[in-house]
Amino acid sequence: MFRGEALETLKGLKFYLETLEGFIEGERAQEISELEKHAERWEEVHQEDFWAWHYPVHWDEIFANQLRSSFVITLMSLAESHVGMVAEQAYAIVGASITPKELRKSPLFERNRKHLEELAGFTRPDDKSWESLYEIRTIRNCIVHAGSRIYDSRNPERLRALARTLPGLSCPYDVLELAREFPVHSFKTIEGFITDLYEEASALCRRASTANTNP
Repeated sequence: MFRGEALETLKGLKFYLETLEGFIEGERAQEISELEKHAERWEEVHQEDFWAWHYPVHWDEIFANQLRSSFVITLMSLAESHVGMVAEQAYAIVGASITPKELRKSPLFERNRKHLEELAGFTRPDDKSWESLYEIRTIRNCIVHAGSRIYDSRNPERLRALARTLPGLSCPYDVLELAREFPVHSFKTIEGFITDLYEEASALCRRASTANTNP
């Protein structure tokens, strides 16, 4: 049931992202088209100054960035919630008992990964997939907890390094900005992560079913 829900949600989010980027591009193009009518009234020598003052940078620097940030927040929340749901199912299947002391050892997200691998035998998502997810999570945390301001975040050096390496990510004035490539990268990463997560959950169910029918 949870797997079907996850896949349907991902399908909806993919359509939403495509619609979102189409909206951003369409609105920007429409505004530029309207401005071109005004620019034509100026002598050619003054048109450069006109565009310097009137080019709609707000679509990239404000609207597009806010919309893409909201998408990444939603996407990361989906991944976290399904990691938690799969972990709960896996604990029940393997009969794992987690002590209160163990619950206090590490944050929930990292603890769920550890228990999926150590108690339920998950080998996927692999280390590379988890690391890619952590990168997106770091970006999400900066957006949510520091208003995208790297200098107000807990780990500014890591964020600056990610801004240099991840597609569609930059940090002018030490503030995160998201080009269209970053939500696309995030979606592909999380889609693959969730697919692997539920394939491992299905494999665990098959192993448990086989063990029950062959005592």
